[in-house]
Amino acid sequence: MPMTRHRLTLATVLVAILAAFAAAAAPGRAGADSSHPIVERALRDLGTHQGECWPWVKRVVFDATGREMGFDYRDGFFEAGAVEVSLEEAAPGDVIQIALDAWTSPDADYPGLHTAIVIRNNGDGTFDAIDSNQLWDGVVRLRPAYNPAAQAAAYGLQVHVYRFTAAAAAPPSAAPAPGPLVKGDTARTNTPGDCLRLRSAPGGDIIDCLGHGSRVTILEGPVEHLGMPWYRVATARGEGWMAGPYLLKEPGPGANPSAQGPTRPILQYRAIIPLTASD
Repeated sequence: MPMTRHRLTLATVLVAILAAFAAAAAPGRAGADSSHPIVERALRDLGTHQGECWPWVKRVVFDATGREMGFDYRDGFFEAGAVEVSLEEAAPGDVIQIALDAWTSPDADYPGLHTAIVIRNNGDGTFDAIDSNQLWDGVVRLRPAYNPAAQAAAYGLQVHVYRFTAAAAAPPSAAPAPGPLVKGDTARTNTPGDCLRLRSAPGGDIIDCLGHGSRVTILEGPVEHLGMPWYRVATARGEGWMAGPYLLKEPGPGANPSAQGPTRPILQYRAIIPLTASD
């Protein structure tokens, strides 16, 4: 019996429903999840120029979770609290890193080195992903049917997948921090459970990392860098630059009287400073 237009429409709808159930039930398949904070943050950069893949992923992870990845292409993930999962287990928001296990230091530079963020696990060894610089132009693009295992094998490299399970803990709630520091003020680092990096310049090389509550003296600043005020300070371990939102004035000689009162950092987490490396 010929199929009427009504029956044809009904059949089309039924096929679509069955296909949707089959896709959802496919083993090992993690569907796209644009609500995942890392995926959502990455998609905001789609089509924009963000530079090389590694520093871009570091910025995305920091913005989405408050976790600051280190500089090593393997240890840097663990320093930020990530855990490693298998390719089969990879899910939206996980980070795929292709690198040579024997050379993952910040100076690593060889063909095939690449970092991408999973949007969907297709269940067949491929992923719908998003990355920057896939065409060597610094632009963020979607990467459908990405096969990291094949790409790694083509260059004699290894592939790892890292998952950030939770956001970094925020400091205890308290009143806002006081106004800008000035030359001659004394201050304390305010990074509960962490340390504050002393750098050679605003956003420059790391000299040291001073624990929470360390006393510093303001020598110069503020100087704006990446939208954040930085101050040159004198510390017990030498001079350098520190991020202003994590320095709190303290009352006493050299400090501004307005600094008294309960305080906390303006920002919840330390600023990430991208380290350029080849993709």
